[in-house]
Amino acid sequence: MSDEPRDVDKPEAEASGALEDQGFVPPDPDEPPPLELGRVGDVLPWSTSAVLLAWGLVFLWFAVRGQMGLDQAFLAWGANTSGRPPLETAWRLLASTFLHAGAAHVGMNGLSLLLFGSSVEAVFSRPAFWMVYTGGGAAAGAGSLAWHAWRYGDAAYTSVGGSGAIFALGGALLASAIRLRGKLAVGRARALAAGALFLLTQSLVAGFSHLGTDNAAHASGLVAGCVLGVMLPFSERLGGPRLGWPLRTAGVLAALTALAALAFAAWQGVRAGY
Repeated sequence: MSDEPRDVDKPEAEASGALEDQGFVPPDPDEPPPLELGRVGDVLPWSTSAVLLAWGLVFLWFAVRGQMGLDQAFLAWGANTSGRPPLETAWRLLASTFLHAGAAHVGMNGLSLLLFGSSVEAVFSRPAFWMVYTGGGAAAGAGSLAWHAWRYGDAAYTSVGGSGAIFALGGALLASAIRLRGKLAVGRARALAAGALFLLTQSLVAGFSHLGTDNAAHASGLVAGCVLGVMLPFSERLGGPRLGWPLRTAGVLAALTALAALAFAAWQGVRAGY
């Protein structure tokens, strides 16, 4: 009976050598592991929920009073429209993001907001959500006004809906996927970018096939969101800095601006009998 030592690790060593022959490079033990996107998944989307609640309450107000689809009611409540003084136009840019033309409109936008808004809160922060929603929503409304003025001149039009702000949130998320490509695992970064790009592209294509869709607002919101997504810091869980007072202050101001526009619109609408 032989007493020679047996190489029990030989098959494993041969497998490792075979992988290296195929171009496999073992991970560097000194290199930190990629960030895991799932670590930010427990961030509760309170800001997104607040906007969804506001959308729902405004929709119920119009539905209960039987004024859904009534242009005069929408105008009284802050629909985005041309030919108004600059100060009035300014608050309408944001107030119009809380108005929707029907159950299907608010339902589809609500689902998109839940997907994009909660992701922006997790990847960036809650203050960042309000900055993107407010800044992107205003940019979407302004882009819509500019497009219609260039394309149709002085012809009046009315636009309602939060889809421009949603495109801004999607744009911020798309920018984050590009910025995170070297920090997240490759599959995670690609999945994040592909998911955002698919939903945004699908919505843009659907907009061109449905008469009356404000694609100028969608495109303007998307561009604004991408710009903000490049500038805003990531969540601390994704390697960003601690949430300091400048960002908190900016977020609070953005939230107050959006909610103040809604409150003023409600006051104007109720005073006008709507």
